[in-house]
Amino acid sequence: MPNLYEIIQQIQKDLYCPVCGKNYKIGELRVRGLFDKTLIVQSVCINGHMTFFMTTLNKVKEKASPINTNDVLDLHNSLTTFDGDFDSLWKK
Repeated sequence: MPNLYEIIQQIQKDLYCPVCGKNYKIGELRVRGLFDKTLIVQSVCINGHMTFFMTTLNKVKEKASPINTNDVLDLHNSLTTFDGDFDSLWKK
């Protein structure tokens, strides 16, 4: 598992302020807690917008297999019949 600094570096590369779209600098990200395998991070962008977010820390046991044509077709079929009801979808 990567160390905490590597995780924060990855967060800094991948995320941006949802209000103004600015990329975060390392100093704008603050770890507020680690509960079980969930990391809670507070960010305050250069424009003063405050955001909290969580990410889970999981070990990668094996490489994911590449996406193939059948995967894309399965996704297409699922989206074609999806009625937009996420609550019932997540209860499955």
